[in-house]
Amino acid sequence: MGNIQTTGGVFTEDIRHLVLSNIAKVFFCKEEDVEELVPVQAGMTNIVLSFRLNGGKYIYRHPGLGSDILVERGRETIMQKVVEDVGIDTTVIAMDVEKGWKIARYIEHYDYDYHNLNDMVRGVMLIRKLHEAPCRVRWNFDVIKKAEAIKSKTAPDAYGLFNNFEELRDKIYRLYHLTKIDGIRHSYTHGDARDVNFLINKDEIYLCDWEYGGYGDPGFDIGSYIAGGIHTIEEVNRILFTYYRREPTPVQKRHFYAYIAISGWFYMHWSMLKESKGQDPEPHKTRWFTYAKDYSIMALKMYKEQGVKIDSFEGYTGDIINK
Repeated sequence: MGNIQTTGGVFTEDIRHLVLSNIAKVFFCKEEDVEELVPVQAGMTNIVLSFRLNGGKYIYRHPGLGSDILVERGRETIMQKVVEDVGIDTTVIAMDVEKGWKIARYIEHYDYDYHNLNDMVRGVMLIRKLHEAPCRVRWNFDVIKKAEAIKSKTAPDAYGLFNNFEELRDKIYRLYHLTKIDGIRHSYTHGDARDVNFLINKDEIYLCDWEYGGYGDPGFDIGSYIAGGIHTIEEVNRILFTYYRREPTPVQKRHFYAYIAISGWFYMHWSMLKESKGQDPEPHKTRWFTYAKDYSIMALKMYKEQGVKIDSFEGYTGDIINK
């Protein structure tokens, strides 16, 4: 077969043998019964494959390079059970908590389109459904602490590629602390609610891959949704209107604008880790930097115009790790 480069890493012959062995164990079949095991070019965290067996079609996820740093598999397993109960993702057949692989039903779907109004409404309302679910597991996912943890595993000189990195860091950390006064209720969060994680067709829609799921600020889901594509200000405001089913209040709007910037900041770190592992994260890396830069300026302006003293915000230290 030879090695195949996928968006989530290199699919090698060794990985192929491991995948076939795992499939055979789950389905109590022979490895030679597995047909059409091929990469699916989707996502950047894992190697994603599709295969056929006994007339059915399935998806296999193999952990990609750096996923051991990015993902807490035990948390993912718990979140998967939560979202199955709520009806947000009922596709999973088997998971291995320690090794990180997963087998799921293949859902016939088309590519999620941010700019299709029907897709947008269905996707945003599914996120809202998650945020409204009663919380029983409160494993906090702190987006800034996670970004710092990723940065600690990445070569320091990598961040010199971003212009005015320290200045942007100051804005993001200030915004992070400012959002704490907004009174937005925390909820279950997906943590990577981008187009590639929606499975959508005429009758169904699922939000899959709960590797970053947890309990946290719902702004991160809307932020990651928006930062996952190219959106105008008008489109961003339409997304927020859809989420709230009305115009958001000024406090809600500033909060979600702040989290668009914070989400871009998080994914900047994610992209640098991936780059350090040999993957090319462009054009995503530049887009996420732009979201962090532009929306941090807009969000800080909103807080200031609403009477919040952003330059001397009580509690801001510039170092989230020591908070």
